[in-house]
Amino acid sequence: MNLTQREAQERLIKSEEYVSCTEAFLDCRLPGSIPKGNYSLIGPGVTQSENQVINLKEKHGFNIGAASMPNGVTNNLHIHFSAEVFMCTYGEYTFRWGAKGEYEYTAKEGDILSVPTWLFRGFTNTGPDGSWLFTCLGEDDTGGVIWHPGIMQAANESGMYLTKKNVLIDLEAGGTLPEDKSELMPAFPEEEFANLRQVNLAGMSRRISSRENRQFYSNALIDSVLPGHGCSIAPVIGFGITQDRNSQPNITNPHNFTMEVVKVPAGNKVGPFKIDEKMVIIQTHGQIELGLNEQQDVTVAIEANDTYSVPADAWRTINNNSEQEAEFIMITAGDARKRPQFSDKILADAYELGYTLDASGYIVKRKLIVEESTLLAD
Repeated sequence: MNLTQREAQERLIKSEEYVSCTEAFLDCRLPGSIPKGNYSLIGPGVTQSENQVINLKEKHGFNIGAASMPNGVTNNLHIHFSAEVFMCTYGEYTFRWGAKGEYEYTAKEGDILSVPTWLFRGFTNTGPDGSWLFTCLGEDDTGGVIWHPGIMQAANESGMYLTKKNVLIDLEAGGTLPEDKSELMPAFPEEEFANLRQVNLAGMSRRISSRENRQFYSNALIDSVLPGHGCSIAPVIGFGITQDRNSQPNITNPHNFTMEVVKVPAGNKVGPFKIDEKMVIIQTHGQIELGLNEQQDVTVAIEANDTYSVPADAWRTINNNSEQEAEFIMITAGDARKRPQFSDKILADAYELGYTLDASGYIVKRKLIVEESTLLAD
């Protein structure tokens, strides 16, 4: 995989290129839900509007989006069929879940929250106007959402309907209902509430990664042993690309992606390396420069709040040329642990310093393992 400068640049979604849709969902006209912005950065997510702008339509095995709204505005109770992870990067949001939204947790900047499938959830901006949530949804086709029956009824009374194909019908904007009413999404049956997933506050707390409970591993990749190289990685969902055998994520159930928070010290770099899976970087603090291809002859600058999609099997070097630490969220396709492949020079230099990878791909001191050449000689 070799990228031209133009191809590489087209995979960068600058924060100023994010396009909000304020009529993306069934509840967009309900009191207390106006206005709320929905963003589809990679894939459509669960938008129900044909007018939603999608920055990058290429399939990744997951969708990246965002939500933002003024203080006090609410996204009402609904169910997802695939994983939904919220990343609060600015402000504060209060999440509610349960049959009646009876449980609450207030997320602050830096919090990452994974809400289980088949559970009603909603959220309110309880921070400043424009508080920001990035979202990651599992699968390419998320299957849409199921709205709480009370919300669906109120939305219908406001002139908003939803088809079984997850398409909004806005009577006020000139839309018409189908002659066959069976094409409309029915209300969620009241008798099925008892069969929904039950998650109390203690259960949800185990699915929250915050700045206070997040554990970073400083020797996360083999090049961390080299001068001028290195980063710290905090696994959040799944085991990701880490090569530190002691790394433990907060959340391990399948999402169809793994998620890690990465810090690169000022003046440091990571790589070059490549992996078999697609990777998305959401820059949260500072800035980095990606050097792409084996020759690193293509570069892309990624600044705070930008999103970047790295193709599968592409060589990349992550450079922090600034004077401050850079931090980003790294999302990689697939539930399995990833196996980064570093350049031969990186591996040789690490070897000379006394480090290598064991048979499972974890960093180990050379002196602690029996090397393949020894086994062959025996």
